[in-house]
Amino acid sequence: MSKVYIGLLWLFVGLSAEVHGQKVEQTGWLMLSYQQKLSRHWQLSADVQLRSANQLEFLENILARPGIGYIISEKQTATLGYTYFVTREKQNDETAITTEHRIFEQFAYKQTGERATFNHRLRLEQRFLEKDNSGIFAQRLRYMFRLKVPFKSGNSKKGIFYALQNETFLNAQNRDKINGNYFDQNRAYLGLGFTFSDQYELEAGYLLLYQIKEEINSRKHIFQLTLNTSL
Repeated sequence: MSKVYIGLLWLFVGLSAEVHGQKVEQTGWLMLSYQQKLSRHWQLSADVQLRSANQLEFLENILARPGIGYIISEKQTATLGYTYFVTREKQNDETAITTEHRIFEQFAYKQTGERATFNHRLRLEQRFLEKDNSGIFAQRLRYMFRLKVPFKSGNSKKGIFYALQNETFLNAQNRDKINGNYFDQNRAYLGLGFTFSDQYELEAGYLLLYQIKEEINSRKHIFQLTLNTSL
């Protein structure tokens, strides 16, 4: 099964690598992910992201995403949450700021193999955006799969691991107000990390983001650094 996932990932990378009519950027993302179990069936989750503009020129995006999850079983979780997303754009000597508010519903499913762990995540977002000095409502569907494999076998959770991940975004409602397409974007990712304990994990990797936009499509080469915490 891992070979199938790796093959799908490289397929998405190939589809994202088309260079015709694209804006190409090199950026960096810093991410903090937090999860805390409240009881047998309930948990809190949150993540904060800082994303740079091209060539790390300035801080372009800030994202905060809290959520509350219901643990259906050891392998299944349903989450309801909210996202606050800020975009900063340099216009001459001034900075224009726009915000987006999202409500999301999410279902996550985990598969465990002999060594590897597979995670699937399906998320539906209700998006409230600012565009041309007016408000826009749209819905977007996201599907992510992630493969995580430790380099060493055994029962110890500590040590080095590698991760392969892909997430596809589809416009589910009012696509004509976003980019006119069902397809919104795709994110293919390859990472290397270290698990310190059950509570802390650090991961660094490369993410290729391909996005359809109204005027010109965007392809971003992103260095991503993530700290995962779980209590």
